[in-house]
Amino acid sequence: MQDQKDTKVLAKRKKDMVWGCIALLILLVGAICFWSTVNKAPQAEWRNAYTKLPWEAAGVCITGAEASWKSSQGDARMELRAYCYPACRLVLSEASGQGYITVRMFDSFGTQMGDRVRINYNNGRFQPTQGNSLQVTETEAQIRLEDGFKTTDLYKLHQVNEKEKYWSVQVTCHPDGGEPEELGRLSILPHDL
Repeated sequence: MQDQKDTKVLAKRKKDMVWGCIALLILLVGAICFWSTVNKAPQAEWRNAYTKLPWEAAGVCITGAEASWKSSQGDARMELRAYCYPACRLVLSEASGQGYITVRMFDSFGTQMGDRVRINYNNGRFQPTQGNSLQVTETEAQIRLEDGFKTTDLYKLHQVNEKEKYWSVQVTCHPDGGEPEELGRLSILPHDL
């Protein structure tokens, strides 16, 4: 009788030990999955460049800056050139004196893409202008780069490739009679188009 009791107790302990090991294994696998997901998140700091707003240099103050990928669908000119293209919007708060701001876009390898865009300012305002890749009012500039990703597949590969930095925008101030100063930079974050 005692042997049967001992056998049942041992069997119960063995069963509890097996379930405990399974629970520990599940917890361990969950922790490893969580760590690898967080470590490879697409917004990882090393991939994303962003200068905190406002951007101020040489008497110029930019209070709004954003960059994004735009679909070329519906834009006859751009549909011939690319599946999607990067665009940037800057909001000017103030600008003392006169000079110009340059906007340059770089791919994930740090190579400048397209031409450097020049935006003139004078007496606290941008000089309004309009073109294929630039629309400027007194307080806002919208810039688009006509280079981008030619196909959906190339853009999707850019979205998931964790080994490369994002494309980025760099804004530099060039005051008349002064040295150029970087205002700020930001990444062009991928998203669903």
